[in-house]
Amino acid sequence: MKKNSDKEAFTFDKGIERLEQIINDLDQNHVQLEQALELFGEGIDLIKQCNGLLDSAKAKVKVLLENGKGELVVTDQD
Repeated sequence: MKKNSDKEAFTFDKGIERLEQIINDLDQNHVQLEQALELFGEGIDLIKQCNGLLDSAKAKVKVLLENGKGELVVTDQD
């Protein structure tokens, strides 16, 4: 998987965009087997990262919804 520089943080949207590029490349059958396997591995890594971001967002929403004081407070889950 391509490493992002420190200045370019990974985002869900960037991950999905890259995943769509990978799927398109694999669908068109214009890559060699070794490159296809490399792209497949990168895709798996992207899915894991995107799922991690979704899990984090889900946890933040849960904190908001479960606040019993009626206040909307976002607490850092890190």
